[in-house]
Amino acid sequence: MTSAVERVTSGLDSLVRFLVAACMGLMVLVVSWQVLSRYILGDPAAWTEEVALTLLIWVGLLGGVYAYREKAHLGLDLLEHRLGPLGKHRIHMFSDLCCGVFALAVLVVGGGALVQLTYQLEQTTAALGVPMAYVYAVLPLSGLLIVYYSIVSLFTKSQEADV
Repeated sequence: MTSAVERVTSGLDSLVRFLVAACMGLMVLVVSWQVLSRYILGDPAAWTEEVALTLLIWVGLLGGVYAYREKAHLGLDLLEHRLGPLGKHRIHMFSDLCCGVFALAVLVVGGGALVQLTYQLEQTTAALGVPMAYVYAVLPLSGLLIVYYSIVSLFTKSQEADV
């Protein structure tokens, strides 16, 4: 990998880790406040469930991006251990290609269409009135990140094959 790509990738890695940690920390605070206000104060906050659910969506999708980057996602290794080094290399490249295409088609294109539709229809959340487009914005964002990481992985693996 070139040094510019490595710097961009490293920066994105740090950003994704920070966003996942920040969303998770905020979710803990919001849910704690929800429990405190409901059971201790006897006056449940109406907004907490909505915010916690939104943060959960963001943590799940951005956490999926991080897991994909770290190759910590679920995978089937049914064939992998039966293949030689070249076969393993090819199946890993095929897997990266499939993940990138899926992320592009479903998350970027489909998620982008959902964001655009909810923005045009001016859909808002029930308790806070926040545009649903903000909630769904993580779909194309996470898709773009997975596509980027797929391309970087394919590029790196193709260079390894040349060596």
